[in-house]
Amino acid sequence: MTGAEIVVKILEQHGVKRIFGIPGAQSLELFDAFRGAGIETVLVTHELCASFMADATSRATSGVGVAVVVPGPGLTNIFSGLGESLLDSIPMVVIIAGVNNEIPYSFQLHEIDQVKAASPLAKAVYRLEKVEEIGRELSRAFSLAQAEEPGPVVVEIPNNLLARTTSFQSSPSTPPPAPRLWRAGPPQPSPEPLISQAIQAIADSKRVGIYAGLGAFPAAREILELSELLEAPVATTLSGRGLIPEDHPLAVGYGFGGSGTRISRKTFSECDLILAVGCKFTEVGTGGYGLKIPGKLIHIDANPRNLNVNYKAEIAIASDSQAALSRILAGIKGKITSPRKGTLREEILKAKKEEEQKLQNREVQKDWVDPAHLLRHLRRLLPRDAIVTTDSGHHMFFVLTYFPIYEPRTYLAPTDYQSMGYSVPAAIGAKLACPQRRVAATVGDGGFLMTGIEMLTASRLKLDLPVIVFNDGALGLIKKLQKRALLRTQAVDLVEPDFESYARAIRAEYVRIENDEETPEKLAKALSLKGPVLIDAWVQYPELTDYIKGQILENIKRYPAGQKFRSLVRLLRRAVLPWSE
Repeated sequence: MTGAEIVVKILEQHGVKRIFGIPGAQSLELFDAFRGAGIETVLVTHELCASFMADATSRATSGVGVAVVVPGPGLTNIFSGLGESLLDSIPMVVIIAGVNNEIPYSFQLHEIDQVKAASPLAKAVYRLEKVEEIGRELSRAFSLAQAEEPGPVVVEIPNNLLARTTSFQSSPSTPPPAPRLWRAGPPQPSPEPLISQAIQAIADSKRVGIYAGLGAFPAAREILELSELLEAPVATTLSGRGLIPEDHPLAVGYGFGGSGTRISRKTFSECDLILAVGCKFTEVGTGGYGLKIPGKLIHIDANPRNLNVNYKAEIAIASDSQAALSRILAGIKGKITSPRKGTLREEILKAKKEEEQKLQNREVQKDWVDPAHLLRHLRRLLPRDAIVTTDSGHHMFFVLTYFPIYEPRTYLAPTDYQSMGYSVPAAIGAKLACPQRRVAATVGDGGFLMTGIEMLTASRLKLDLPVIVFNDGALGLIKKLQKRALLRTQAVDLVEPDFESYARAIRAEYVRIENDEETPEKLAKALSLKGPVLIDAWVQYPELTDYIKGQILENIKRYPAGQKFRSLVRLLRRAVLPWSE
């Protein structure tokens, strides 16, 4: 078999149905092998979008998304996608058809040190030297991508090896020791004694709060059962949304610090133990490190290097979330034979009704679209298992606040790397991975201008894909922050195309929504259309959400006194004497 054919066999063994990328001179053999095997090749408009599509494939399913790029510019074009997958702990395999490693010449087309270039952005990066290594090493890449804390793995296969022939063992032998992993920790002792301590601490606590991230998805059933047994509120990180249905009586939304929901802040302040599972306590996840642990902390994470970093835990357990939680649940059942009772469910229900009433009482705008009203109607029109993607921007935090998530893997958002341009290609990747599900993209106009052209791919593939552009003519969040912090703006107002003409050019339907009164009918119409649909919503953002306000306050708290004083003087001078600068 040729090296290219071996690549295809390994992908098939790992359940890969499609790859994302753009073919080049170095990958001719590989793309020809894809065609012969029936693996779908999704031609993208930009390699960046290939990485976002592969990322979303992994987020929406339990599989591993794959991107295939040419060396040099193909690799550097996907850097933001690699960073997103790395910091958000998303498994992904990137195959680079590298330069020829047999000719005695330097300065080949696209030639750079790709291992060195990609290493800061991937969990592991390595270059193959012989065609015989392809089967073993590519299999290892899939294992590495999913092991411990998941992440992207990059494999460079020199293009000449793709045309070489060798024998192939259909069931590769056990891979050799893996290369050094990004942020991998040292070998850990058995977690059993720590799990026993955790069981006792949980049983002795008066109220447990469960805080779960993306790494807790495999333990979703155990978390729900433990929550109901203990009458414990459950809050998630931003990327952990959907782990528990947000309309569950014990679900309190995201976070529990100053940037969390009002319900989570109250319920978690009354806890004496926090059980954190599958999370890293990142800046975005904690709203600027604003979480206050109101008692003991038990932290469970697959990567030991994530433990005791930003928050010190009384009990830190390096373990797969499902393995640890199943043992903890079994131990708790041995100590607590019937569910705990209390008034927590009633308190949460009352708080949720109050929030819903506030949403219903928002003023109906006649000159612009309130994102809160738009998202409320979108939630009513979409099924519970619909997948919604977001981009980095102001709209993202309105989706966070006003669009509840009910199932795992249905909220796909760039979280800790915060790449603009994620939403549209991610929605395409999710729709291809889950063709039976409704998928909708939400994106700010700034993010849309970066990768909205990728709707051409949706048009070519005839995907039913509504893309809602939150159009305020600016980089809205940055503009609002500039006004508040600096009393002036700079480089945030966008020069936008005629979106109706743009939609026509990319072969998409077009629906414009200009005010709240139009929203119900036009949004319903847009969602009924076939193929890609560009929904142009003329929004304004009437407030900063609780998440953003909480993060701003946390950042201000960390300012040294001198910096706070200088900032205040500068603001006063600009307010009173604006011509002085």
